[in-house]
Amino acid sequence: MKVLITGATGFLGSHLVRRMVGDGHTVRILTRPDSDLTILNGLPVERVIGDVSNFETVKLAVRDQESVIHAAAVVTGESRRQYRVNVEGTRNVAKVCREEGTARLIHVSSVGAIGIPNDPLRPASERFKFNLDGSGLSYHLAKRQAEEEVMAEIAKGLNAVIVNPSSIKGPYGSYYRGAEIARTVRRMPIVPYFLGGICVVHVDDVVDGIVAAQARGVSGERYILGGENLSFKTLGQRAAKAMNLKRRFTPLPSIVTGLAASVLEPLSRLQSRQPWITYDTHYCASRYQFYDSSKACKELAYAPRAFDAILDECLRFGNP
Repeated sequence: MKVLITGATGFLGSHLVRRMVGDGHTVRILTRPDSDLTILNGLPVERVIGDVSNFETVKLAVRDQESVIHAAAVVTGESRRQYRVNVEGTRNVAKVCREEGTARLIHVSSVGAIGIPNDPLRPASERFKFNLDGSGLSYHLAKRQAEEEVMAEIAKGLNAVIVNPSSIKGPYGSYYRGAEIARTVRRMPIVPYFLGGICVVHVDDVVDGIVAAQARGVSGERYILGGENLSFKTLGQRAAKAMNLKRRFTPLPSIVTGLAASVLEPLSRLQSRQPWITYDTHYCASRYQFYDSSKACKELAYAPRAFDAILDECLRFGNP
């Protein structure tokens, strides 16, 4: 099968490319002229140079492809750039796929587009009522708008499935995404933790879910691709236990994260670097971002691994 992948040099995208090539598909990627292709070295892919925000280069990339996996996204940074890539770029991809008669589009969204549940005992499902309007969370809002662009094209005849990964961990080149959990526990005898929690999933499990959605997902449906729901404190405690370390854990209340974000964000803008705590981090730190993947488990045979398996791989990957 001929497959186009956007966002191919990113964390999830690079794993998708490797999987699609390994499965015997003919893979085309759409990347910017300045994209670093090191992560894809040795993989037989056709490259189209362009950007999802450019309609004409999207047309060139999509032409003659049987399937498109749209994984390109901007997670952090200026909200205008997030809108241009996440919303306008998705609009371009969805429209071109419909016009070109692409057999299937897989739109990689995020659990952020679903909302954040208020009750840790009731993880959000695909039917959760979005509750982040007015929150100021630019990424979440942009991903929600991007889904609306896809749904608008589905209403016009596009065959598309939406997947919503949660907090993805796993190897990415020479480092392990998620190693900061173990690194903090290893280095600090008193470990600070946020009051909320997240849904942790391994990148290979997300790739499995996307492959399954491509094969048998229902057009117009969305599927949460998450894993284990754990509080930030539990994440740290599990890491300490795995490394046989005795640690004390101390909470970071919302007032602390709020003050840190208010100081660090403007300072980091002046220094052109990413702050340790942003407004988005502060907003989510005390909330339980827990999600229910049972629909994907039932309809796609999705089977994510437990956090302890992710942690074990992280520790074997290298000294965090």
